[in-house]
Amino acid sequence: MSFVRVIPLGGVREFGLNCTVIETSSGSFVVDAGLMFPKYNPTGIDQIIPDFSYIKENQEAFQGIILTHGHEDHVGALPYLLKDAPIPVYSHPFTLELVKRKLRESEINGNTRLKEVHPGQKITLAGTEIEFIEVFHSTLGCYALKMDTPQGMIVHSGDFRQVPPEYGTSAKDVKLFMCESTNAEVDPRVSDEETARQTITDIVRNTRGAVLVSTFSSHVHRIQMLCDIAVQSGRKVAIIGRSMSQVVDIAMDLGALEIDPRDIVKPEEIISMDRSKVMVVCTGTQGEVFSVLSLIARGWHKFKVKEGDSVIISARMIPGNELAITRCIDKLIDFGARVSYPDTAPVHATGHAPQEELRKAVTLLKPETVMPIHGELRQMKALAEMVQAMPGKAPEVVLARPGQVWCLEEDGLHLTGEIPRGRCFVDGELTGDIRDVVLRDRRHISEGGLVVAFVVIDPAKPDIVLGPDIMCKGVVPASMEQEIMDDIRSHAESVMDSCLDREINVLDLQNRLREALGARLKARLGKKPMIIPIIVEI
Repeated sequence: MSFVRVIPLGGVREFGLNCTVIETSSGSFVVDAGLMFPKYNPTGIDQIIPDFSYIKENQEAFQGIILTHGHEDHVGALPYLLKDAPIPVYSHPFTLELVKRKLRESEINGNTRLKEVHPGQKITLAGTEIEFIEVFHSTLGCYALKMDTPQGMIVHSGDFRQVPPEYGTSAKDVKLFMCESTNAEVDPRVSDEETARQTITDIVRNTRGAVLVSTFSSHVHRIQMLCDIAVQSGRKVAIIGRSMSQVVDIAMDLGALEIDPRDIVKPEEIISMDRSKVMVVCTGTQGEVFSVLSLIARGWHKFKVKEGDSVIISARMIPGNELAITRCIDKLIDFGARVSYPDTAPVHATGHAPQEELRKAVTLLKPETVMPIHGELRQMKALAEMVQAMPGKAPEVVLARPGQVWCLEEDGLHLTGEIPRGRCFVDGELTGDIRDVVLRDRRHISEGGLVVAFVVIDPAKPDIVLGPDIMCKGVVPASMEQEIMDDIRSHAESVMDSCLDREINVLDLQNRLREALGARLKARLGKKPMIIPIIVEI
């Protein structure tokens, strides 16, 4: 029996983790394999990736992984998937070059099959003819997908800025339109690339010191524009940031970026140059802790921002990163720099479709059903309301959750079940082994500190042989620590004496000690640190 199932593993009700499984009676394939960076990092988690268990457990059915473009929220989790499920990968040559470098860094063996797909090309996976439609976004090699499945046409928008002509010509009788919803809630303030160019040009020409521009490392068109502006203004360009340097190298090798090597200087050379002759292009638009912009803002980088310099943040503020970005901006201003960012000047043109383009896409495709993707619930809901308010017969709209199984049938799209799903945390070399209980313990320690109570007992008597000894870390200031430790030691000794008077095992003794000390500290300090009782029998 012929069937088509659509299963989002991520990328709905959240920014990041973009990954969707398409299943048919002939097999399966995956669209994107993205990651998410944690909004806050008190627990040491580096990255968050989708739970790929369903794909790994059924990998014999999967015939390919399709990448719509090379942004981290669409390709960043790929090494973690390919490590256990070596499925062929299809995408634009530029995207695959980025993937190759990721796989080398992750020490993935050379058996991975990377297959180039060019605009307009068609391939067949799982009984589905898939056409790759080139779309304009904020990096090279971006695709929308037209998938002719056994149950009808599915169009996946990818990330796009303008509706491609193919939506009005070859995409007909669309059953399901999976449409990005990034700008559905609020129309971007700036959507004109030429306005951004002119604004940045004016800032550069009116700056007597150095110019520092932070933008997304994959935004090749923006990097080209910045280099052109720098050369026209008599400045040399320094590219700083590993990811940006990699993208520049790949784009130049593919002929997609044209920069005269004589106009580029090494990062270490700018320290001794005339600041009025320098433009630094770097990463860090989202205030990431160890990004170049963040290091410069904290004064930890060799390049220092000074009075008379201009800093331009040419990127949108991704929801959740506002605090980190504003801290960066404040620190840069404190150094004396003039800082321009989208809230204060039109220095960025969005790479995502404004509301007019979203409406145009739906009008041209005339889908039976729209599934908003690439957005948190508020953006998805805004797209749903926009679609339902359009004139004429409104498409059905479904607001999917990760893990839900949607079956495409003759009479529409129906929710038929749910698969095990979730998120995996990447902590250094530990991938997927970090569970919520570990994060809970880390959060507990970060909020309340740590108390260790050490006691040696002789169960034969029973009696305390040594202790209780108390060690505190991060609980109170040093001036109070001795008083608190003496109080806790005395309280622990009372608890031990009362427990040793009657028969009790070590595990129960540890629990009694933990509860009693926790209550005591809560009463005195208003908070409860993590308490670890260590009881040794001799």
